[in-house]
Amino acid sequence: MLKQISSFIKKFPPVFHALRPVFYFLFGLWNVSVTRFANYRARLAQARIPKMAAAGDARSRSRQIGRSASGREVVMLVVSDLRVDPRVEREARALAAAGYDVTVICPEPSKGVGISFNLDWGPRVHIKYADWTAATFISEQPGYLADQLYWEAVKRKPFAFHAHDLATAYAAMAAAKYRGAHLVVDFHEWFSENVHWDAQKSAWAPYPADWKRALQELEVRCLTEASATITVCDSIADAMKEELGGTRPVVIRNIPDIAVTPSRDYPPLKQQLGLPESTFVLLWQGGTGPTRLIEPIIEALAYAPDCTFVIRGPSLDLFGPDYLALARRTGVEGRVILAPPVPSKDVVAAARGADAGIWTLPALCRNFTFALPNKIFEYLAADLPVLVAHYPEAKRLVLEHEVGLTFDPYDPRSIAESINRLTQDAQLRASFAASTRKALATLDAKSEWQKVVSLYDSLRKSRTYRSVQ
Repeated sequence: MLKQISSFIKKFPPVFHALRPVFYFLFGLWNVSVTRFANYRARLAQARIPKMAAAGDARSRSRQIGRSASGREVVMLVVSDLRVDPRVEREARALAAAGYDVTVICPEPSKGVGISFNLDWGPRVHIKYADWTAATFISEQPGYLADQLYWEAVKRKPFAFHAHDLATAYAAMAAAKYRGAHLVVDFHEWFSENVHWDAQKSAWAPYPADWKRALQELEVRCLTEASATITVCDSIADAMKEELGGTRPVVIRNIPDIAVTPSRDYPPLKQQLGLPESTFVLLWQGGTGPTRLIEPIIEALAYAPDCTFVIRGPSLDLFGPDYLALARRTGVEGRVILAPPVPSKDVVAAARGADAGIWTLPALCRNFTFALPNKIFEYLAADLPVLVAHYPEAKRLVLEHEVGLTFDPYDPRSIAESINRLTQDAQLRASFAASTRKALATLDAKSEWQKVVSLYDSLRKSRTYRSVQ
């Protein structure tokens, strides 16, 4: 019933915005009830296996991580939608190509539809969907008590449990201790330095002090107890090591394979949208909504008259009307175009033909300002110069490889200045575009994802495990 109500409300964005706090409250109550029943049923089915908390907090020598790791199976725990999380796919494919058997366990985004996604990541990668209620823990403090994922994971006895993000780390840790397997934690983000949805304020906000403290305590445990940890950039790796202790995470950046075959052919972007070839097209490709800070880019168009801005991504049915309304108020109506998302394996092919790609985030937390996202590498793979917010990792990449410009993400005039430099200087634009291939050759996607394989191979050779602190 709630799902039907949600679908109806979302057809009318003003109603959705007005009723969103009430709907989230009711939906939360429903999720709690259904999830508790699912957890109870799972515990009954595996009565002899300890609960997640008992296994995760065990300190005896018989419950040490990696004590009896053997074989070549890797069990990955994921909460995100696999259709739009290329990092999971890239790591799974790299391990499978090296002879590991990978089982990915994740909640279905919607009840009973997982099989319809037709995801095929190769012969050694197997995807197992848990019930959709297995993801409801995310919205409840502390955000990592993934009981149902634990019950699914602990059925297996692999060489290693691989947790994608802190949300699944505690469940993977508990399973690794019980089964004696290795534990690898991949911090896609710096969770304790991220934001959460504050239903009372209807806004994204940093974690309250007690919640943040609980997240940091788990991060410390991962850095000290896990067999290995991974993250996405040097800024996060260095800060985690300095502030939380333990072993510095291995850095594996989100570099896409430019040779990946898309699901279909795409004409150049301007042709896709019916735009004249002379139009300067700036592309945003990725998530949309309150945490993306797209609004200043739209406002910048008032100072960049030769630019057309294309927003391609999910949830435009919810947020697109607000973007178009802002364009009208700013006087740039007609120069903001909304385009539906494409599958994750198609984003590079679909982006070709734009004149530049743009990335930004609000400075709400260090997880945002330290970000080095897929999007930037995907623009480069599509031969696009890039404009990025002047945060450390993105700025370093763009300036070091001479592939674009930076801007103040809150200042429309600063954004417009970067846009205008590209629109008015064809030689500079061509120079940046020519550097994209050299940059990707230097970064070398194949070697980047081979780091995952090297990490696992080193665990197999070492035959050692971390002692519990």
